[in-house]
Amino acid sequence: MAEQSDIRNLAGSAEVVVFHSPVTDLGGLDALLERSGREWRMIEMGMGSTQSREQFAELKSQTGCPTLPQVFLQGRFVGGLQAAKAKLQAANGHHAAAAWMGYLGLLPFLIAGFGLWVGPSWLGAWLAAYGAVILAFVGAIHWGLAMTESNPAPERFYASVLPALVGWVALLVPRLIGLPVLIVGFLAWRVWEYRVGQASMPRWFRRLRTLLTLGAVLGLSAGWVALLPFTGTG
Repeated sequence: MAEQSDIRNLAGSAEVVVFHSPVTDLGGLDALLERSGREWRMIEMGMGSTQSREQFAELKSQTGCPTLPQVFLQGRFVGGLQAAKAKLQAANGHHAAAAWMGYLGLLPFLIAGFGLWVGPSWLGAWLAAYGAVILAFVGAIHWGLAMTESNPAPERFYASVLPALVGWVALLVPRLIGLPVLIVGFLAWRVWEYRVGQASMPRWFRRLRTLLTLGAVLGLSAGWVALLPFTGTG
């Protein structure tokens, strides 16, 4: 029973875990994993030690697969080399779609924020409203992530609604105050993600969240400075 628990722990010790022998030809799987931005781990099972032989026997009994390599994705067995590569390549397409939508989502921040320097003052209302919507959205992501877990901490749900409340408050106050509230909200939420919500976020998504947060803060900051009395704009 202890050996079963040990194998399960090893299989779930990273987002992708590859059990392999010292002579396994990975066929580029390691390079694919590196490009994917996932957290991955290689676990070598040499048959020269009793412990490795026992672990391999337990691994075979759990997966029904008699050969190495064996690949686990988020603790679930996905198959051998070819099955794993197909699964990862399909998932990489999803990552690209998320990245494209995220970067496109920065355009309203940048257009409205920098547009306030040369355009009408009502762009400030657009910027604040969009910022509040997106801040609520990034909080709701963690509600969804918590829903996929078998035993999520209640605090995850409590925290995930706070960005929406911050965005709401930012819309109730003058924009000269509301835009800094949104800036602080985005930065504080990314800090919370880094300190508390990090484990539930894949590495590629953590990188994306950091870049998108910086882009949103840049647009909001540009808009706020444009509205300051001393700038003579807006």
